[in-house]
Amino acid sequence: MVKKLIFPEPDRPYKSFIEEDLYEEKERTTLPRPRHEKEEYEREEEKRPRTIEVERRTIHKMLTEEQLQPLREVSPKVIGNLFDRVEFLRQRITETQSAIETRKKLHDDIIQEVDTDIADKQKILAKLSDVDDIRDFKLDISSLRMEKRRENVQFWRDIFDLSTQLRELVEEHQMETKIADLFKDLRPGG
Repeated sequence: MVKKLIFPEPDRPYKSFIEEDLYEEKERTTLPRPRHEKEEYEREEEKRPRTIEVERRTIHKMLTEEQLQPLREVSPKVIGNLFDRVEFLRQRITETQSAIETRKKLHDDIIQEVDTDIADKQKILAKLSDVDDIRDFKLDISSLRMEKRRENVQFWRDIFDLSTQLRELVEEHQMETKIADLFKDLRPGG
């Protein structure tokens, strides 16, 4: 393209402009250059790293360690006279003793089930020959043992909390009973 010089002001010939400069420059778009097949293949290789997927059989995933939760204390307040409080404390002592016995029975059942599962898996493990199956069964046995340890710790915490509550209730009951004995002549209906 030949550029043509124009003189916008005839009386000033030394000031010249190029005709293209008078117009706004338009955005020029360029067409993408065609890729060669070899370049495209190399770039594709760069984007996707080569991975090899291996199928893995798992029977049981490892249990995750969960936070042990302490027992929640629920101790309603007694509204009433001294004698009502003594009766209420007696009922609470009975309920707490029952809760301790229930927790002991539950613990024994859970431990027995886990021990049975471990024994069953060990019997099956002795008959296995596949490396993946052996590994999975050993992981299962390990997770069952972990569950057993967790149950033992939780059992100890629960029994400790319940025993502490029971001891406090017994002490309160003894104190309230002694006070009530002092005022037994004032007992309504008695």
